[in-house]
Amino acid sequence: RYGLDREAPWLLGVAMMRDGDKLASYAVLAEALAGLSDRPWQLIVVGDGPARQRVERSFAWAGAERVRFTGLLGAKELAPLYGASDVFVWPAVNEAFGMAILEAQAAGLPVVAGNSHGVRDIVRDGETGHLTPQRDAPAFAAALSGLLDDPARRAAMARCALSRVGETHDIAGAAETL
Repeated sequence: RYGLDREAPWLLGVAMMRDGDKLASYAVLAEALAGLSDRPWQLIVVGDGPARQRVERSFAWAGAERVRFTGLLGAKELAPLYGASDVFVWPAVNEAFGMAILEAQAAGLPVVAGNSHGVRDIVRDGETGHLTPQRDAPAFAAALSGLLDDPARRAAMARCALSRVGETHDIAGAAETL
């Protein structure tokens, strides 16, 4: 549907496009990926909002062949993207919880994210993904590069993410916590 290269790893980011921390997160992601421009990858960006033009401009260097903007998608349209992607990427500047990160793990995706309070509660660094210091594009790029270079590690993290979400974030676990 999006004309992606089947040979390049697919990165997925899902977030609203608004001023403040969301826009800062997109800026970190764009800078990190610019540092990996010599590597094969394609980014699918799901989301929309008043800052969409600024978000798109921050990725203009990569061109439409590497970065696809889908706009806002419903759950039925988003589920296949979670399932087909290789890594979920979101710098998570001051992220409170990160529902999309939880959804990605539930689909069996390893995560590279910023180490904000809410995110570190749902991503186990080194097990279900990698957490990087907030606003640190070079560290984000390095963590992502490690996963791009190691498909076996990506697969292990994907299995762990899927298992962990099932153990700790299903309805029974949430009810017990509450």
